[in-house]
Amino acid sequence: MADEYVSKEHFDEYSRRMDERFDHVVERTDERFYSLEKRMEEGFAHVGQRFDDLKENFNHRFDGLERRMDQLHADMLQMRNWLVWLFGLVVFGFIGSIVLILFRDVFK
Repeated sequence: MADEYVSKEHFDEYSRRMDERFDHVVERTDERFYSLEKRMEEGFAHVGQRFDDLKENFNHRFDGLERRMDQLHADMLQMRNWLVWLFGLVVFGFIGSIVLILFRDVFK
């Protein structure tokens, strides 16, 4: 503990200087806090923009995939129609050959 006492004027001067220093510390702290807050908002804005870009890219790719699937479906329907037509020709040819064989034996 200090052995001497301080006068009221010295104590008031000391208190005033400490208040000024604390005010300066508060100002610096506020500046740093608001600077950090601004950088965080910019970062979140950047992340939000990147998310929107990725979402748009995903939607674009999904639309392309959907178009390709529609084309594949159309191609498969066309192939099915060709196979049904070809199968019909084979069946018609088989039945026709059986009829010819029967008629050939009947008219001999």
